[in-house]
Amino acid sequence: MNHLRIGRWSVIIGVIFTIIGLVGGFGVMFAGAQGKVLNLLALAPIGMLLAFFGAILVVLTEPRSVAPPTEPTPPPAPDPCEPGETKS
Repeated sequence: MNHLRIGRWSVIIGVIFTIIGLVGGFGVMFAGAQGKVLNLLALAPIGMLLAFFGAILVVLTEPRSVAPPTEPTPPPAPDPCEPGETKS
């Protein structure tokens, strides 16, 4: 398995962990089951670390072109005529 694929899966799994941790943790907290709150809320920072690791891995291992990017073409020069005048 290559690094780019590991990074992409890491981002996806990290986002899923973060969502489960936040939604599940706050849902259980408001429901009143205090024993499971910390376990579920602990998934949020773990998910963020996993997603951040994956994003860095994707940026570092993403294929790039050999040639550097080119400069954009400058806009055309404005017309020297005033708006109400016509060219002759």
